[in-house]
Amino acid sequence: MRSKLYTLKEVLQPRSVAILGASRAPHKWGHVAAKQLIEGGFPGEIYLITPSTPEILGRATYRSMRDVPGPVDLAVISTSFQHVVQSVEDCIEHGVKGIVIITAGFSETGAEGRALEQQLVARCHEHGIRIIGSNCMGIYVRGSRLNALGMVFPLPEGPIGLVSQSGNLGMYFYAQAHLDGLGFTTFLSMGNAADVSFPEYVQYLTDDPHTTVIAGYVESIQEQTLRQVTREMRMRERYKPIVILLSGATDVGVRAALAHTGSQATVRPDHDTSLIGSGVVRVVRSDELFPVAQALAQQPPTPQGGKRIAIVGDGGGSVVATGDACIRAGLKVPILCAETQQGLRALMPARATATNPVDVAGAADEDPLSFAHLTEICLQDPAIDGVIIAGLFGGYRWLLSEEFGSREEAAAHMLGQLVRKYQKPVLVQTVYARHDIPALSLLREENVPYYESVEITCRAMAALAEVGQFLANE
Repeated sequence: MRSKLYTLKEVLQPRSVAILGASRAPHKWGHVAAKQLIEGGFPGEIYLITPSTPEILGRATYRSMRDVPGPVDLAVISTSFQHVVQSVEDCIEHGVKGIVIITAGFSETGAEGRALEQQLVARCHEHGIRIIGSNCMGIYVRGSRLNALGMVFPLPEGPIGLVSQSGNLGMYFYAQAHLDGLGFTTFLSMGNAADVSFPEYVQYLTDDPHTTVIAGYVESIQEQTLRQVTREMRMRERYKPIVILLSGATDVGVRAALAHTGSQATVRPDHDTSLIGSGVVRVVRSDELFPVAQALAQQPPTPQGGKRIAIVGDGGGSVVATGDACIRAGLKVPILCAETQQGLRALMPARATATNPVDVAGAADEDPLSFAHLTEICLQDPAIDGVIIAGLFGGYRWLLSEEFGSREEAAAHMLGQLVRKYQKPVLVQTVYARHDIPALSLLREENVPYYESVEITCRAMAALAEVGQFLANE
Protein backbone atom coordinates (compact mmCIF):
# COMPACT_ATOMS: atom_id res chain seq x y z
CA MET A 1 0.00 0.00 0.00
CA ARG A 2 1.13 3.56 -0.73
CA SER A 3 -0.46 6.63 0.82
CA LYS A 4 0.69 9.09 -1.84
CA LEU A 5 -0.13 8.99 -5.55
CA TYR A 6 2.74 9.03 -8.00
CA THR A 7 3.09 12.33 -9.82
CA LEU A 8 2.51 12.62 -13.53
CA LYS A 9 6.17 13.52 -13.92
CA GLU A 10 7.14 10.17 -12.38
CA VAL A 11 4.74 8.40 -14.74
CA LEU A 12 5.75 10.22 -17.94
CA GLN A 13 9.49 10.01 -17.35
CA PRO A 14 9.81 6.25 -16.89
CA ARG A 15 13.03 4.28 -16.71
CA SER A 16 11.31 1.18 -18.09
CA VAL A 17 8.15 0.39 -20.04
CA ALA A 18 6.13 -2.79 -20.50
CA ILE A 19 3.60 -3.30 -23.29
CA LEU A 20 0.93 -5.82 -22.36
CA GLY A 21 -0.73 -7.15 -25.48
CA ALA A 22 2.34 -6.82 -27.69
CA SER A 23 1.75 -8.36 -31.11
CA ARG A 24 3.55 -9.58 -34.22
CA ALA A 25 0.69 -8.36 -36.44
CA PRO A 26 1.80 -5.04 -38.02
CA HIS A 27 -1.72 -3.57 -37.89
CA LYS A 28 -2.20 -4.23 -34.18
CA TRP A 29 -1.78 -1.45 -31.64
CA GLY A 30 0.56 -3.65 -29.59
CA HIS A 31 2.90 -3.94 -32.57
CA VAL A 32 2.84 -0.30 -33.66
CA ALA A 33 3.51 1.03 -30.16
CA ALA A 34 6.31 -1.48 -29.57
CA LYS A 35 7.96 -0.58 -32.85
CA GLN A 36 7.74 3.15 -32.24
CA LEU A 37 9.03 2.79 -28.70
CA ILE A 38 12.05 0.83 -29.94
CA GLU A 39 12.77 2.88 -33.06
CA GLY A 40 12.18 6.14 -31.19
CA GLY A 41 15.22 5.43 -29.07
CA PHE A 42 13.60 5.05 -25.67
CA PRO A 43 16.68 4.80 -23.42
CA GLY A 44 15.27 2.47 -20.77
CA GLU A 45 14.24 -1.16 -20.66
CA ILE A 46 11.37 -2.27 -22.90
CA TYR A 47 9.43 -5.41 -22.01
CA LEU A 48 7.01 -6.92 -24.53
CA ILE A 49 4.32 -9.02 -22.85
CA THR A 50 2.35 -11.67 -24.72
CA PRO A 51 1.77 -15.42 -24.30
CA SER A 52 1.29 -15.94 -28.04
CA THR A 53 4.83 -15.68 -29.42
CA PRO A 54 8.39 -15.89 -28.05
CA GLU A 55 9.72 -12.99 -30.14
CA ILE A 56 8.56 -9.65 -31.57
CA LEU A 57 10.72 -7.26 -33.58
CA GLY A 58 13.80 -9.28 -32.72
CA ARG A 59 13.16 -9.06 -28.99
CA ALA A 60 12.28 -11.84 -26.61
CA THR A 61 8.82 -11.57 -25.10
CA TYR A 62 7.47 -12.45 -21.66
CA ARG A 63 4.30 -14.43 -21.11
CA SER A 64 3.09 -12.15 -18.30
CA MET A 65 4.24 -9.34 -16.04
CA ARG A 66 5.09 -11.98 -13.44
CA ASP A 67 7.91 -13.16 -15.72
CA VAL A 68 9.53 -9.74 -16.19
CA PRO A 69 12.94 -9.80 -14.45
CA GLY A 70 13.32 -6.08 -13.72
CA PRO A 71 11.32 -3.15 -12.33
CA VAL A 72 8.72 -1.48 -14.55
CA ASP A 73 7.74 2.17 -14.14
CA LEU A 74 5.09 2.41 -16.86
CA ALA A 75 2.80 -0.30 -18.22
CA VAL A 76 0.78 0.08 -21.41
CA ILE A 77 -2.22 -2.25 -21.68
CA SER A 78 -3.54 -3.03 -25.15
CA THR A 79 -5.01 -6.44 -24.43
CA SER A 80 -8.57 -7.46 -25.23
CA PHE A 81 -11.18 -6.16 -22.79
CA GLN A 82 -11.59 -9.44 -20.90
CA HIS A 83 -7.90 -9.45 -19.93
CA VAL A 84 -7.64 -5.85 -18.69
CA VAL A 85 -8.59 -6.46 -15.05
CA GLN A 86 -6.04 -9.26 -14.61
CA SER A 87 -3.42 -7.20 -16.43
CA VAL A 88 -3.99 -4.33 -14.00
CA GLU A 89 -3.63 -6.71 -11.06
CA ASP A 90 -0.36 -8.02 -12.50
CA CYS A 91 0.90 -4.45 -12.85
CA ILE A 92 -0.03 -3.66 -9.25
CA GLU A 93 1.81 -6.75 -8.05
CA HIS A 94 4.88 -5.78 -10.07
CA GLY A 95 4.96 -2.27 -8.56
CA VAL A 96 4.44 -0.01 -11.57
CA LYS A 97 3.92 3.73 -11.15
CA GLY A 98 1.55 4.32 -14.03
CA ILE A 99 -0.71 2.39 -16.40
CA VAL A 100 -1.89 3.52 -19.82
CA ILE A 101 -5.06 1.62 -20.75
CA ILE A 102 -5.60 1.66 -24.49
CA THR A 103 -8.45 -0.83 -24.42
CA ALA A 104 -12.01 0.48 -24.77
CA GLY A 105 -15.22 -0.83 -23.24
CA PHE A 106 -15.46 1.12 -19.99
CA SER A 107 -17.35 4.31 -19.06
CA GLU A 108 -18.18 5.09 -22.68
CA THR A 109 -20.41 1.98 -22.73
CA GLY A 110 -22.65 2.95 -19.82
CA ALA A 111 -23.10 2.55 -16.07
CA GLU A 112 -21.61 -0.94 -15.80
CA GLY A 113 -18.47 0.02 -17.70
CA ARG A 114 -18.13 3.21 -15.67
CA ALA A 115 -18.38 1.29 -12.41
CA LEU A 116 -15.67 -1.16 -13.50
CA GLU A 117 -13.42 1.70 -14.58
CA GLN A 118 -13.84 3.43 -11.22
CA GLN A 119 -13.04 0.18 -9.43
CA LEU A 120 -9.78 -0.10 -11.37
CA VAL A 121 -8.86 3.47 -10.47
CA ALA A 122 -9.63 2.89 -6.79
CA ARG A 123 -7.63 -0.33 -6.78
CA CYS A 124 -4.63 1.39 -8.38
CA HIS A 125 -4.82 4.37 -6.04
CA GLU A 126 -4.40 2.02 -3.09
CA HIS A 127 -0.87 1.57 -4.39
CA GLY A 128 -0.30 5.13 -5.65
CA ILE A 129 -0.59 4.05 -9.28
CA ARG A 130 -2.00 6.47 -11.86
CA ILE A 131 -4.16 5.47 -14.82
CA ILE A 132 -4.08 7.24 -18.19
CA GLY A 133 -7.15 6.39 -20.25
CA SER A 134 -8.91 4.07 -20.63
CA ASN A 135 -9.98 4.10 -24.28
CA CYS A 136 -7.05 6.26 -25.37
CA MET A 137 -4.50 6.45 -28.19
CA GLY A 138 -1.40 6.27 -25.99
CA ILE A 139 1.21 8.88 -25.14
CA TYR A 140 4.16 10.69 -26.66
CA VAL A 141 6.63 12.66 -24.53
CA ARG A 142 9.52 14.09 -26.51
CA GLY A 143 11.69 14.86 -23.49
CA SER A 144 11.55 11.22 -22.37
CA ARG A 145 11.89 9.84 -25.91
CA LEU A 146 8.72 8.00 -25.04
CA ASN A 147 6.55 7.22 -28.06
CA ALA A 148 3.85 4.76 -27.06
CA LEU A 149 1.25 5.86 -29.59
CA GLY A 150 -0.81 3.44 -31.60
CA MET A 151 -0.25 5.34 -34.83
CA VAL A 152 2.59 5.78 -37.27
CA PHE A 153 2.69 9.49 -37.93
CA PRO A 154 5.26 12.26 -38.34
CA LEU A 155 5.97 13.81 -34.95
CA PRO A 156 7.37 17.28 -35.64
CA GLU A 157 9.15 18.95 -32.76
CA GLY A 158 7.99 22.25 -31.38
CA PRO A 159 6.93 24.15 -28.26
CA ILE A 160 3.25 23.12 -28.05
CA GLY A 161 2.08 20.61 -25.46
CA LEU A 162 -0.93 18.75 -26.88
CA VAL A 163 -3.54 17.06 -24.69
CA SER A 164 -6.44 15.46 -26.52
CA GLN A 165 -9.45 13.46 -25.46
CA SER A 166 -9.72 12.25 -29.06
CA GLY A 167 -7.02 10.22 -30.76
CA ASN A 168 -8.34 11.01 -34.23
CA LEU A 169 -8.39 14.75 -33.61
CA GLY A 170 -4.92 14.46 -32.13
CA MET A 171 -3.77 12.93 -35.42
CA TYR A 172 -5.44 15.80 -37.28
CA PHE A 173 -3.57 18.38 -35.19
CA TYR A 174 -0.30 16.56 -35.85
CA ALA A 175 -1.05 16.59 -39.59
CA GLN A 176 -1.51 20.36 -39.43
CA ALA A 177 1.74 20.73 -37.50
CA HIS A 178 3.61 18.61 -40.03
CA LEU A 179 2.41 20.84 -42.87
CA ASP A 180 3.14 24.08 -41.04
CA GLY A 181 6.58 23.16 -39.74
CA LEU A 182 5.87 23.60 -36.04
CA GLY A 183 5.28 20.76 -33.66
CA PHE A 184 4.75 19.46 -30.18
CA THR A 185 6.49 18.49 -26.98
CA THR A 186 3.79 15.96 -26.11
CA PHE A 187 0.72 14.17 -27.32
CA LEU A 188 -1.09 13.05 -24.19
CA SER A 189 -4.21 11.10 -25.10
CA MET A 190 -6.76 11.38 -22.29
CA GLY A 191 -9.39 8.95 -23.51
CA ASN A 192 -12.02 8.52 -20.80
CA ALA A 193 -9.83 10.44 -18.31
CA ALA A 194 -10.87 8.05 -15.56
CA ASP A 195 -8.02 9.19 -13.30
CA VAL A 196 -5.69 11.78 -14.83
CA SER A 197 -7.71 14.65 -16.29
CA PHE A 198 -6.95 17.85 -18.18
CA PRO A 199 -5.94 20.07 -15.22
CA GLU A 200 -3.27 17.62 -14.08
CA TYR A 201 -1.84 17.37 -17.60
CA VAL A 202 -1.72 21.17 -17.68
CA GLN A 203 0.15 21.21 -14.38
CA TYR A 204 2.71 18.79 -15.80
CA LEU A 205 3.17 20.86 -18.96
CA THR A 206 3.42 24.05 -16.93
CA ASP A 207 6.57 22.62 -15.36
CA ASP A 208 7.96 21.34 -18.66
CA PRO A 209 10.70 23.77 -19.77
CA HIS A 210 10.25 22.88 -23.45
CA THR A 211 6.51 23.67 -23.57
CA THR A 212 5.47 27.30 -24.06
CA VAL A 213 1.82 26.84 -25.10
CA ILE A 214 -0.74 24.19 -24.12
CA ALA A 215 -3.35 23.04 -26.63
CA GLY A 216 -6.22 20.75 -25.74
CA TYR A 217 -9.31 19.03 -27.03
CA VAL A 218 -11.60 18.30 -24.09
CA GLU A 219 -15.11 16.89 -23.99
CA SER A 220 -16.08 17.71 -20.41
CA ILE A 221 -14.69 20.36 -18.10
CA GLN A 222 -16.16 23.21 -16.06
CA GLU A 223 -15.33 26.86 -16.62
CA GLN A 224 -14.37 27.34 -12.97
CA THR A 225 -11.91 24.45 -13.26
CA LEU A 226 -10.14 26.12 -16.18
CA ARG A 227 -10.04 29.44 -14.35
CA GLN A 228 -8.54 27.71 -11.33
CA VAL A 229 -5.84 26.20 -13.55
CA THR A 230 -4.69 29.60 -14.81
CA ARG A 231 -4.96 31.14 -11.33
CA GLU A 232 -2.56 28.49 -10.04
CA MET A 233 -0.23 29.14 -12.98
CA ARG A 234 -0.22 32.83 -12.15
CA MET A 235 0.36 32.22 -8.44
CA ARG A 236 3.41 30.15 -9.35
CA GLU A 237 4.51 32.79 -11.89
CA ARG A 238 4.49 30.14 -14.61
CA TYR A 239 1.56 31.13 -16.79
CA LYS A 240 1.52 29.57 -20.24
CA PRO A 241 -1.25 30.31 -22.73
CA ILE A 242 -3.88 27.58 -23.05
CA VAL A 243 -5.98 27.16 -26.19
CA ILE A 244 -8.80 24.66 -25.96
CA LEU A 245 -11.39 23.15 -28.26
CA LEU A 246 -14.40 22.24 -26.13
CA SER A 247 -16.96 19.84 -27.48
CA GLY A 248 -20.63 20.17 -26.72
CA ALA A 249 -21.71 23.25 -28.66
CA THR A 250 -24.99 21.45 -29.37
CA ASP A 251 -27.14 18.68 -27.93
CA VAL A 252 -25.79 16.39 -30.64
CA GLY A 253 -22.21 17.07 -29.58
CA VAL A 254 -23.07 16.38 -25.94
CA ARG A 255 -24.69 13.08 -26.89
CA ALA A 256 -21.73 12.07 -29.04
CA ALA A 257 -19.23 12.90 -26.28
CA LEU A 258 -21.10 10.61 -23.90
CA ALA A 259 -20.85 7.74 -26.39
CA HIS A 260 -17.22 8.54 -27.27
CA THR A 261 -15.55 8.78 -23.86
CA GLY A 262 -18.42 8.68 -21.37
CA SER A 263 -17.97 12.42 -20.82
CA GLN A 264 -20.85 14.28 -19.19
CA ALA A 265 -20.51 17.40 -21.33
CA THR A 266 -22.54 20.59 -20.93
CA VAL A 267 -23.89 22.49 -23.92
CA ARG A 268 -21.64 25.48 -24.67
CA PRO A 269 -22.89 27.52 -27.63
CA ASP A 270 -20.28 28.90 -30.02
CA HIS A 271 -21.08 32.45 -28.88
CA ASP A 272 -20.35 31.62 -25.21
CA THR A 273 -17.80 34.15 -23.89
CA SER A 274 -17.47 32.87 -20.32
CA LEU A 275 -13.74 32.13 -20.70
CA ILE A 276 -12.78 35.59 -21.98
CA GLY A 277 -10.20 37.05 -19.62
CA SER A 278 -9.43 33.69 -18.01
CA GLY A 279 -6.11 33.06 -19.73
CA VAL A 280 -7.76 30.17 -21.59
CA VAL A 281 -8.55 30.80 -25.26
CA ARG A 282 -11.53 28.82 -26.50
CA VAL A 283 -11.80 27.97 -30.19
CA VAL A 284 -14.97 26.55 -31.70
CA ARG A 285 -13.58 24.95 -34.87
CA SER A 286 -11.17 22.04 -35.11
CA ASP A 287 -9.12 23.83 -37.79
CA GLU A 288 -8.50 26.76 -35.42
CA LEU A 289 -6.77 24.95 -32.56
CA PHE A 290 -3.32 24.47 -34.06
CA PRO A 291 -3.11 27.84 -35.90
CA VAL A 292 -4.09 29.70 -32.74
CA ALA A 293 -1.61 27.70 -30.67
CA GLN A 294 1.04 28.48 -33.28
CA ALA A 295 0.40 32.22 -33.00
CA LEU A 296 0.52 32.08 -29.20
CA ALA A 297 3.81 30.16 -29.37
CA GLN A 298 5.52 32.45 -31.87
CA GLN A 299 4.19 35.96 -31.37
CA PRO A 300 3.96 38.37 -28.44
CA PRO A 301 0.46 39.14 -27.17
CA THR A 302 -0.95 42.52 -28.06
CA PRO A 303 0.14 45.28 -25.64
CA GLN A 304 -2.25 45.43 -22.69
CA GLY A 305 -4.63 43.19 -24.58
CA GLY A 306 -5.33 45.87 -27.17
CA LYS A 307 -7.56 44.95 -30.11
CA ARG A 308 -6.68 47.77 -32.54
CA ILE A 309 -5.37 46.14 -35.70
CA ALA A 310 -3.93 47.62 -38.87
CA ILE A 311 -4.53 45.64 -42.07
CA VAL A 312 -2.01 45.96 -44.89
CA GLY A 313 -3.20 44.26 -48.08
CA ASP A 314 -2.37 44.14 -51.75
CA GLY A 315 -5.90 44.02 -53.11
CA GLY A 316 -9.32 45.46 -52.42
CA GLY A 317 -10.98 42.10 -51.88
CA SER A 318 -8.30 40.96 -49.45
CA VAL A 319 -8.57 44.00 -47.21
CA VAL A 320 -12.39 44.00 -47.29
CA ALA A 321 -12.58 40.33 -46.30
CA THR A 322 -9.92 40.75 -43.62
CA GLY A 323 -11.63 43.81 -42.20
CA ASP A 324 -14.92 41.95 -41.88
CA ALA A 325 -13.21 38.93 -40.34
CA CYS A 326 -11.44 41.13 -37.78
CA ILE A 327 -14.71 42.62 -36.60
CA ARG A 328 -16.35 39.19 -36.39
CA ALA A 329 -13.40 38.01 -34.29
CA GLY A 330 -13.92 40.86 -31.82
CA LEU A 331 -11.05 43.02 -33.04
CA LYS A 332 -11.09 46.70 -34.01
CA VAL A 333 -9.88 48.27 -37.26
CA PRO A 334 -9.61 51.98 -36.39
CA ILE A 335 -8.94 54.80 -38.83
CA LEU A 336 -5.25 55.60 -38.62
CA CYS A 337 -4.05 58.94 -37.32
CA ALA A 338 -3.00 61.65 -39.77
CA GLU A 339 0.72 61.17 -39.07
CA THR A 340 0.57 57.43 -39.77
CA GLN A 341 -1.48 57.97 -42.93
CA GLN A 342 1.04 60.52 -44.14
CA GLY A 343 3.89 58.07 -43.62
CA LEU A 344 2.04 55.35 -45.49
CA ARG A 345 1.13 57.58 -48.44
CA ALA A 346 4.77 58.49 -48.89
CA LEU A 347 5.44 54.84 -49.80
CA MET A 348 2.36 54.11 -51.91
CA PRO A 349 0.82 55.26 -55.20
CA ALA A 350 -1.61 58.16 -55.04
CA ARG A 351 -4.57 55.84 -55.61
CA ALA A 352 -3.75 53.76 -52.51
CA THR A 353 -5.92 53.80 -49.39
CA ALA A 354 -4.17 54.72 -46.14
CA THR A 355 -7.06 55.01 -43.71
CA ASN A 356 -7.21 51.34 -42.53
CA PRO A 357 -7.53 48.82 -43.98
CA VAL A 358 -4.53 49.86 -46.04
CA ASP A 359 -4.79 48.86 -49.71
CA VAL A 360 -1.29 49.31 -51.10
CA ALA A 361 -2.68 49.59 -54.66
CA GLY A 362 0.37 48.38 -56.54
CA ALA A 363 3.13 49.37 -54.11
CA ALA A 364 4.04 45.69 -53.69
CA ASP A 365 4.07 45.28 -57.47
CA GLU A 366 6.91 47.77 -57.56
CA ASP A 367 8.75 46.33 -54.56
CA PRO A 368 7.46 43.56 -52.24
CA LEU A 369 9.78 44.87 -49.52
CA SER A 370 7.22 47.66 -49.13
CA PHE A 371 5.12 45.23 -47.06
CA ALA A 372 7.71 45.43 -44.30
CA HIS A 373 8.19 49.20 -44.52
CA LEU A 374 4.43 49.83 -44.38
CA THR A 375 4.10 47.40 -41.49
CA GLU A 376 6.75 49.29 -39.52
CA ILE A 377 4.92 52.57 -39.94
CA CYS A 378 1.79 50.95 -38.53
CA LEU A 379 3.67 49.35 -35.63
CA GLN A 380 5.16 52.73 -34.72
CA ASP A 381 1.66 54.08 -34.12
CA PRO A 382 0.85 53.81 -30.37
CA ALA A 383 -2.83 53.46 -31.28
CA ILE A 384 -2.16 50.19 -33.16
CA ASP A 385 -1.69 46.90 -31.29
CA GLY A 386 -0.88 44.52 -34.15
CA VAL A 387 -0.71 44.16 -37.92
CA ILE A 388 -2.22 41.66 -40.35
CA ILE A 389 -0.70 41.46 -43.84
CA ALA A 390 -3.27 40.08 -46.28
CA GLY A 391 -3.16 38.90 -49.86
CA LEU A 392 -0.38 37.49 -52.02
CA PHE A 393 2.78 37.63 -49.92
CA GLY A 394 5.33 35.11 -51.17
CA GLY A 395 3.82 34.86 -54.63
CA TYR A 396 5.31 37.89 -56.35
CA ARG A 397 8.24 35.92 -57.71
CA TRP A 398 5.67 33.86 -59.63
CA LEU A 399 3.18 36.60 -60.43
CA LEU A 400 5.59 39.22 -61.72
CA SER A 401 9.28 38.38 -61.73
CA GLU A 402 11.67 35.85 -60.26
CA GLU A 403 13.82 38.82 -59.27
CA PHE A 404 11.16 39.81 -56.73
CA GLY A 405 11.91 36.68 -54.74
CA SER A 406 14.91 38.23 -53.01
CA ARG A 407 12.85 41.30 -52.07
CA GLU A 408 10.13 39.13 -50.54
CA GLU A 409 12.78 37.22 -48.63
CA ALA A 410 14.21 40.49 -47.33
CA ALA A 411 10.69 41.49 -46.28
CA ALA A 412 10.28 38.21 -44.39
CA HIS A 413 13.50 38.83 -42.45
CA MET A 414 12.49 42.39 -41.70
CA LEU A 415 9.04 41.38 -40.44
CA GLY A 416 10.63 39.10 -37.86
CA GLN A 417 12.94 41.91 -36.78
CA LEU A 418 10.01 44.31 -36.46
CA VAL A 419 8.11 41.97 -34.14
CA ARG A 420 11.13 41.73 -31.87
CA LYS A 421 11.73 45.48 -32.01
CA TYR A 422 8.19 46.69 -31.29
CA GLN A 423 6.87 43.69 -29.32
CA LYS A 424 3.63 43.75 -31.25
CA PRO A 425 2.28 40.78 -33.21
CA VAL A 426 2.39 40.49 -36.99
CA LEU A 427 0.45 37.76 -38.81
CA VAL A 428 0.40 37.06 -42.53
CA GLN A 429 -2.52 35.79 -44.59
CA THR A 430 -1.51 34.59 -48.03
CA VAL A 431 -3.16 32.53 -50.73
CA TYR A 432 0.22 30.84 -51.20
CA ALA A 433 0.36 29.43 -47.67
CA ARG A 434 0.42 25.81 -48.89
CA HIS A 435 3.20 26.40 -51.42
CA ASP A 436 6.90 25.76 -50.90
CA ILE A 437 8.23 29.29 -51.33
CA PRO A 438 11.54 30.62 -49.93
CA ALA A 439 9.98 33.80 -48.55
CA LEU A 440 7.43 31.80 -46.58
CA SER A 441 10.12 29.45 -45.31
CA LEU A 442 11.96 32.51 -44.04
CA LEU A 443 8.80 33.77 -42.32
CA ARG A 444 8.71 30.41 -40.55
CA GLU A 445 12.34 30.81 -39.48
CA GLU A 446 11.52 34.29 -38.18
CA ASN A 447 8.57 32.89 -36.17
CA VAL A 448 6.04 34.92 -38.13
CA PRO A 449 2.99 32.68 -38.66
CA TYR A 450 1.25 32.69 -42.01
CA TYR A 451 -2.14 31.25 -42.88
CA GLU A 452 -4.26 30.61 -45.92
CA SER A 453 -7.58 31.49 -44.28
CA VAL A 454 -8.53 35.09 -43.61
CA GLU A 455 -10.83 34.02 -40.79
CA ILE A 456 -8.24 31.87 -39.03
CA THR A 457 -5.66 34.66 -39.28
CA CYS A 458 -8.04 37.04 -37.53
CA ARG A 459 -8.99 34.44 -34.92
CA ALA A 460 -5.30 33.95 -34.14
CA MET A 461 -4.83 37.70 -33.69
CA ALA A 462 -7.88 37.83 -31.41
CA ALA A 463 -6.31 35.08 -29.29
CA LEU A 464 -3.16 37.17 -28.90
CA ALA A 465 -5.38 39.99 -27.66
CA GLU A 466 -7.14 37.66 -25.18
CA VAL A 467 -3.82 36.56 -23.70
CA GLY A 468 -2.59 40.15 -23.62
CA GLN A 469 -5.72 41.15 -21.71
CA PHE A 470 -5.19 38.36 -19.17
CA LEU A 471 -1.57 39.36 -18.60
CA ALA A 472 -2.50 43.04 -18.31
CA ASN A 473 -4.89 42.23 -15.47
CA GLU A 474 -2.19 40.66 -13.31
